[in-house]
Amino acid sequence: MLLDTHDPATTWRYAERYLGGGTRTYSPYAADLEISPEYHPQHGAGRFTVPTFWVPADGWCANSIDSPLCALYRDGDAMLLPVHPETLRFPGLYRRADLDTAGPPLEVTPSGNARTVFVERVDGQAVPPHFVKLHYPRRLSRFTRRLRRPVIELQLWVADELFGIGAPFLPEVAGGVVGEDPAQAWGFLIREAQPRVGRSLPYTVPLFALYGTDVTAPHHPTLLEQLLRRSGEDAEGWVTRRLIEPIITLWCDTLLRTGCALEPHGQNALFQFTADGRATRVAYRDCAVYVDPLIRAARGLTRPLPPRNVISRDVPAPRGEVFSLVYDSFLGSHALSYVARLVQRRFGVNPETLHRFARKVFASLTGPQALLPETIYYYDHALLPDGDWRLVDTGQPPCWR
Repeated sequence: MLLDTHDPATTWRYAERYLGGGTRTYSPYAADLEISPEYHPQHGAGRFTVPTFWVPADGWCANSIDSPLCALYRDGDAMLLPVHPETLRFPGLYRRADLDTAGPPLEVTPSGNARTVFVERVDGQAVPPHFVKLHYPRRLSRFTRRLRRPVIELQLWVADELFGIGAPFLPEVAGGVVGEDPAQAWGFLIREAQPRVGRSLPYTVPLFALYGTDVTAPHHPTLLEQLLRRSGEDAEGWVTRRLIEPIITLWCDTLLRTGCALEPHGQNALFQFTADGRATRVAYRDCAVYVDPLIRAARGLTRPLPPRNVISRDVPAPRGEVFSLVYDSFLGSHALSYVARLVQRRFGVNPETLHRFARKVFASLTGPQALLPETIYYYDHALLPDGDWRLVDTGQPPCWR
């Protein structure tokens, strides 16, 4: 049993790397990672070193969330820039010549998405556990994972918004870039490892780790099965009350209060719990989301908008189609439908029972307003240059709202 083998910190790292078996089947690109084997979450070493470089702190970016982690990466007029080893190999890396003063290395373990890493030590010294999201100009699934200034500023802006409403998420508190050109300047983000609100629960895993198989032991029961049996609760009640209701509530509440459309697929949504499965909560990570100015205007929110991902400004798709992408496809098809199939197969729960429950929760939170279209929207199958994308009407009716 996983929870009898590892402590909470090790469980999180193990879950990120190995509990995703069978969860990357939702698109033809989902399992396609352009990453060398030594840095691959499943095939690489358990730990590796991320080099850092001292660069001018004029590239430092921060928001209003005060965090002691910032002191690890900024020292007066200098800033510590962590760089993924694969990025250093990238030909034509912008401002490579600026990386001439080595800083203390980070000892890290990979997360499920490869370019975001857990930081455990800096220069050999233990530090508060946290994440660093790194610039990675290679393709992981559908998109090339560059991390440039506008996206860093977007994520810090969204983190401020979520923090302001007390959302359960991992705060992104600062970051930085090298270079002045906003279209080329690249860098990193610092993310705390625990939400600051609500009851602290010992175990945290990405949502996919609940329903994914263990790639090192595919015959073992999934973590969801383990927790259900330990809790002593019936499968339908546990899944609806502890997973479906809170994750839909988080998405709707955040959208309607801030205009920020979270992307709670199996990697970004987090599940926190006690070992007996009787205390749980859903949380979120990664603030690179879309922002709807119409909702913000209706709520009287006048803070200047972020430089990226603003619907109707630099996002050409209508807001309903964007909302369908992140709710119907990311949350529904990419996460909850996997849960539904698992509990049907293992516990005999009818998926339509879960769908009806979800529709009731969604309707109670959004009311009569038609925020989403009648059918599901998702990416087309083309890989477009420069991270561009197009949405198409799948023609499929939604089942989770």
